[in-house]
Parts: sequence; C-alpha cells; structure tokens
Amino acid sequence: MDDSVLSSQFLAMHDAFAREGISIEVAYTPSGRADYIYETGRLLARSDQAQLGQITGALPGAQRISVPGFRKDSPVALLSIDQLDEGHLTVPQALDVIDARLHIDGPLSDGFPLVTPVHIMHICQSSPDTTRTCPATEPEVPCCGPDEPCAPCPPCAPSGGGGVSIGICDSGLLQNLTSASWLNQVTGDPDFLGPALPGGLSDIPRYCGHGTFVAGVARSQAPDASVYVAKDFTMAGGQREWVIVQQLEALAARQPRPQLVNLSAGTYARRDWPLLSFLAYEHRDILLTAAAGNDATHRRFYPAAFRWAIAVGALGADLRNRAWFSNYGDWVDVYTLGEGLVNAYAVGQYTYLEPPKRPAVQVFDGIARWSGTSFAAPMVAGLIAARMTSKVDAAQARRELLDEASRHAIDGLGPVALPWRPPGHGD
Repeated sequence: MDDSVLSSQFLAMHDAFAREGISIEVAYTPSGRADYIYETGRLLARSDQAQLGQITGALPGAQRISVPGFRKDSPVALLSIDQLDEGHLTVPQALDVIDARLHIDGPLSDGFPLVTPVHIMHICQSSPDTTRTCPATEPEVPCCGPDEPCAPCPPCAPSGGGGVSIGICDSGLLQNLTSASWLNQVTGDPDFLGPALPGGLSDIPRYCGHGTFVAGVARSQAPDASVYVAKDFTMAGGQREWVIVQQLEALAARQPRPQLVNLSAGTYARRDWPLLSFLAYEHRDILLTAAAGNDATHRRFYPAAFRWAIAVGALGADLRNRAWFSNYGDWVDVYTLGEGLVNAYAVGQYTYLEPPKRPAVQVFDGIARWSGTSFAAPMVAGLIAARMTSKVDAAQARRELLDEASRHAIDGLGPVALPWRPPGHGD
C-alpha cells in the first residue's frame, strides 16, 4: 500500500486480527485502488441446500465449516476455500470463478447475493478513494474561546427522549465519566484505557472513546433517553461482518429493548452488492441509523445503504455545505452536523498514528473535538429519539424528521436535519 493513512489503518487491523488467528487482506480494483477488506480463505454463502450445492459445484473443494459463535440456524453459511480441487485461489479469484461458472451478474430477487467475501466492517475505514477513517479525523483538543462555545455538547438540549432506549454498536463505554453530566446513567460494556505512562497519565489507545463520544452526541439531542453502548469492534476498530450482525441481534434482545440502534461503522462491498450477512438480521423493526462513510464518494457504504436503514451524511460546521469528507448520493437519506463536534472523551495521553500529525502527542482531559459521519449518525438517532413519545413511535418519528429535513434540503445535496442549538446560536 502506497497511501500512508491506508497503510496505518490496515496494518493495525491486520495485526489485531492476526492475534486472534484470523487473516485479512485488501482486494484491489483493476486500476490498483483498494476496494474492500476481507477474511482470507473464507466465503459467505446462502445456507439453502440447493443454492449451497450450486456454489460448491462451481468451486469443487469448497467446504461448509463451523466456527465458534457462528449461528448454526443462520440463513448464511461459512465456507472454507483452503483446499480447493483446482489449487489455491484468493477470495476475489474464487468469487470470479463462481460468477463466471454460474453466470452471476447481480444479487438475487430478494436483493442479496448468492455468495460473497467475509467483509471486514470497521470503525476505521480503509477505502478506494481518500482512505479516511470512519471518524474522518483523529481526536483533537478543543480550542474554544469565550465567543466560541463548544458545541453541540455541552450545551445539550434541555429535554427529550424520555422513555426511549437507544442501543449503540461500537467500542464500548469509558468508565468514571463523572465530569460528563450529560452521560449520567448511560451504561455499556467497558472501554478500557491503555497502561499508565511515565508521568502518571494513561495511554489512550486508537479508537478508545469512540463509543463514548457517539453516546454523548446522541444524548446531546435526547438527554432523557436510555443509552447502552456495546463493545463490538474489538480488533483495532474492525470486525467480521457476520459477527457484527450477531452482535446487533444481541443488542436488539437486550432489556429494555432498544427502539433505535446506531452503527457508526460499515464497509464497501464487492461489486457494491449488499452485505450477505444481513440476510440473517431479523430486527429491521428497530430503526438503524448508520454512518454513510467519510471518503467523499458516492459509492454505497453498507449497512447505511440498505433501504431500511437511515444513511447519515455529514455537514460542515456552517450547516450549509457537505463536510469535505462525507459520502453522498441518492442513497444517503439525511445530512446533519458532523464536523468539529465536541463531546465526552478519554482522560490521558494520545499519540497520533496517522499523517500529518504522527507522531505528535496530545493530552486530553475528558473532552475532544472530532469529525466524521460516525458522529452525524448518532446526532440523527438523538433527534429521532427526542421526537418520540408514548404516542409517537420510531417509524413515525423517522417520517417526521425526514419530512422536516426535506424542507431544509440543500440543493444538489439532500435533506438536512438541524441539530438542537441554544438560542442565539443560529438556526
């Protein structure tokens, strides 16, 4: 990889997966640009016996396997291609062979493919275009002057979201957030700081605090909502797609059952076809807000690009233009503030890992400024939660928000959801 940012992101994930005995690689387009990240030696396929027979017939030696944690009753199956009759093939090569022999030129009638790679979903997004991360920047210390309040949180909306439960599929929740009053009673799986450094400060690992920041953004718009932050992206911000689907299922089964789930992560997919793993996702009645991605491309980013999800793009700080990093296109449902947000973060010392700041060091005291569609997505989740009452469910609140967003649409971009801001701070 020539791009230093892409190399930094991928190598961190590669090493983290390798420690768990999992090999991942990057697939490239014919022009040599990175296309998607996948697990080597494995395919996802429909588990229907007739369809599975088609695949193994087209690729002799491919075998269905079981791995710990993979649902045995899933409508998708995991295949090994480690011992093919025709010799070694990479995952992209094997899929090209299957496509050619079965004359596959698109998804099936239900919208899902017959067979795909095991894509790696990431908080850290390596992409074919600008290769930015799902947070578009690394966290920064806010530089708020007396005439420049740190927005959007603090301050927070005065009320909203009472009786509503939001689930967040992310990196977990930092502990001891006593100074972030707007996160009172937010719960979640622990997100841990690194070891103590000389001088007494703790190291802040890469992506540590991401889930906490996401929760803080949601609560800034719906301060009375119940929020739970799951720790699902455990390998340098990455995870296999089928694992995330099963984690979303587990999140949906929690009590209180969430009416909204936020996923500030995703992936691009082979041939831009939908992620096959989501054939097994059974909770589409729960509203999913998802980041549209940060590569300034119109290429579809999943799961945001599913029609049943709300794909959220980012506006710049002026709320009048698309943020420089945000993905866009007719598949993006709504845009909201995603640049320069200030919210809860870790206390400790962070070493920058990506150019141009690498290897600078910065000390954080529990708050950060961060940018990305990662943070626009929970903004919309919070805005929807704030509209919900005993008489307004998530589906109706979604319609109302998108209707209002259409009235604020930006020509050439799309609908805009305006965040709550205190009086005297603009629209």
